[in-house]
Amino acid sequence: MPAKKEISLLPDEENPNSPIARFLQWVSTAGRFVIVFTELIVISAFISRFWLDRKNSDYSDVLRQQKAILESTQAFEKEYSLLQQRLKLIKDFYSKTPEYNSKIISLAESTPKDIIFNSLTIKNDADLKNIVADIDLISYKEESIVDFITNLTVNENIETVDVKSIEKKPKENQYSVKLFLVFKPNKKT
Repeated sequence: MPAKKEISLLPDEENPNSPIARFLQWVSTAGRFVIVFTELIVISAFISRFWLDRKNSDYSDVLRQQKAILESTQAFEKEYSLLQQRLKLIKDFYSKTPEYNSKIISLAESTPKDIIFNSLTIKNDADLKNIVADIDLISYKEESIVDFITNLTVNENIETVDVKSIEKKPKENQYSVKLFLVFKPNKKT
């Protein structure tokens, strides 16, 4: 059988110091390091993929939880914002019209404890040129209604007390009263 010829790019052992032999030996040694270094980078990227996937999953869970919290508090935040707007409007209203404050305080001082207001409307009446009040109230005691109307008539801040109606339904133990008040104008100094 004929002998096989081998082809080798490495230099023969006869001349290991030739420039080509040294270059080929350096390239093969450096190439091994480059290949090993590249494989280490690829392996580390592959292994870090598991860590990064876990981090991504954790962040997605946290994000989902925070989104649920935000959605659940959205109704509360809207209601809180509306309440703040109402309070601001009330504050602005009372700061611009301080005469209403004194009328409400005067009315509260004349009210017995057994009286329950269903509605109270205080406004400026252009025809009367005074502040007027429409009151709808209930009471379980007839004496409380009499005391309230008496207190209103002797109140120095109230000009007129008009009793629109007093009702007692047969099966209920409460009186329903509707009043119309005209307040005296504030004295200007």
